[in-house]
Amino acid sequence: MVVADAGYGRSVSFRLALEERGWSYVMAVDPKEIARPARAEPQQPVHGGLGPPTLPRYREPARPLPELLDAATVFEEVTWRQGSKATMTSRFAVLEVRPSGKEATRTAQERAGGRSR
Repeated sequence: MVVADAGYGRSVSFRLALEERGWSYVMAVDPKEIARPARAEPQQPVHGGLGPPTLPRYREPARPLPELLDAATVFEEVTWRQGSKATMTSRFAVLEVRPSGKEATRTAQERAGGRSR
């Protein structure tokens, strides 16, 4: 199990390298990061016959992570150490998401063999 702060959580290539090795991980991420729910799947639009086939697309836009929280999201309070003034405690929620954004798209394209794949 790998646990990392938002500095590593921001790196799509780092997360993908962990997945390639089959490692489980939990990453802190910046709330400004955008993603789609884990259940989102790209859909292949019907090809009209003219030009190259349209690439698969998601039906819903990516959203900032706080917008993916709902009433069913469970937050758990975690205390990780005693600080100089008090215990260091915060609330955390675990979300499974599909990363989105420029770096995620670029990395996925490179892994698939290029932009046209």
